[in-house]
Amino acid sequence: MLALWLALASAAPCAFDDAQQQFVGTPTEQAACLLRDVRQWGHLGPVHPRLPEPLQTLVGQPTAVQPESFTAYIQAAGIHPNDIGGPIADPLCTARNNAPDAASARYFVIHDTSTPIPDMNGPFPDGIDSAEWRGNDLTRWAGRPIAHVFVSRVGQSITTRPFSEPSNWATKFERDHLDRQGGLMLHIELIQPRRRDPNGGARNDAIAPDVGFTDAQLDRLALLYIAASVRKGQWLIPAFHSAVDDGIPDAHDDPQNFDLDRWAERLAALITLVSEPQ
Repeated sequence: MLALWLALASAAPCAFDDAQQQFVGTPTEQAACLLRDVRQWGHLGPVHPRLPEPLQTLVGQPTAVQPESFTAYIQAAGIHPNDIGGPIADPLCTARNNAPDAASARYFVIHDTSTPIPDMNGPFPDGIDSAEWRGNDLTRWAGRPIAHVFVSRVGQSITTRPFSEPSNWATKFERDHLDRQGGLMLHIELIQPRRRDPNGGARNDAIAPDVGFTDAQLDRLALLYIAASVRKGQWLIPAFHSAVDDGIPDAHDDPQNFDLDRWAERLAALITLVSEPQ
């Protein structure tokens, strides 16, 4: 039965139950489908037979990280709550359409900005992983709440819409299935430059860096995932934008070149750190 489910899910978009306002399956099964590798042009890899730890064990389970220890950790690290979605004591956004179990958001959706470089036909600029690269200036996103948080390639973040507020819609899926009501999903944009694939027509941004995201980005993404999950009291279901929108015309192709195993490693290490007395 599992083999059949994997085969069917590999060939089709992740099934969604409109009545229950959630994807089909256990939280781990949902994540296994929603975290399929995103390849060029938005082609998706197969459903994961097993997620890398600690995701396989954690997703959908109660969080053991205490708000007090998390707060102590970010204070010691000099991280302001407003940079990571808002105060840990605030609830997550609630689905506006009164969906079942509408207490708070369920999905932690990972995007990339697909930022075009000045010369789309040339190589990526030197220093894209440094603070000097203008693409890492997060102030350009201030006042543009198209996602909840943006994360630079040097590991800094800016909150443009707190986790306590639903987005209007940051995916085509929400537009089509949720009547633009929002509230089921938190949206994180990772800064990533893009350039043109000469084999893909005059206008495209299909090529991403070989190392899609830096360790600093993955660390901040892990911190955001922990923060959101502590606020919910349950580990959210992580998802990739492209997998959420799979099957919709002109769907997105992000995040490109995301190393899920590497993120899981960084997440495991950070969970240990934030759980320790400061």
